[in-house]
Amino acid sequence: MKITRKKTFGIAVLILILIFISNFFISYTVEVKQELTINATIDATWQVIGTEFSEVDIWATNFIESEASGSKKFKDIDYSTRVTLTKNGKNTQELDDFNPTNHQLKYHITKGKPGIAREASAIWSLVDLEPNKTKVILEFKLVTKGWIGLLMSGKVRSGINSSSGEIAEELQFYMENGTAHPRKIKSSKI
Repeated sequence: MKITRKKTFGIAVLILILIFISNFFISYTVEVKQELTINATIDATWQVIGTEFSEVDIWATNFIESEASGSKKFKDIDYSTRVTLTKNGKNTQELDDFNPTNHQLKYHITKGKPGIAREASAIWSLVDLEPNKTKVILEFKLVTKGWIGLLMSGKVRSGINSSSGEIAEELQFYMENGTAHPRKIKSSKI
């Protein structure tokens, strides 16, 4: 059976169409979890990551600026979003849950997420270990979109893992020393 140029071209076009259409349905979920123990009370740690959620730029290098925004949605906090500026640009993180009793908050990025992201979210929680020891759990989730997102998922995981590790380390330093990490101080002078 002889395959003509016309049939070959038709098959190639069909394959390209299928690849293009499948791009809208392909996604990959990247999840990163950081845990560490901080020598600070759970209440003091919640004050910094919960009550002062919009002031993350004080202690975390990744955030150049941060400000409270959005209307009151939860009983214990007067805003529902924070607008941050990072080296990658501006983004808005909207609180989905804010629970001071369980020392847990959840948020998702509504504006400014990476172009390959369908959704990006996080859960920050605390566990009381001893009178002056707190376990911090930072969970980040990013759902990629399309073939590019799938192919870039390893690099995305590495980037999130690195950034979240820095955030955890800088939170620990801030809580235990009462001042920003040297990395944050250095980045503020630039």
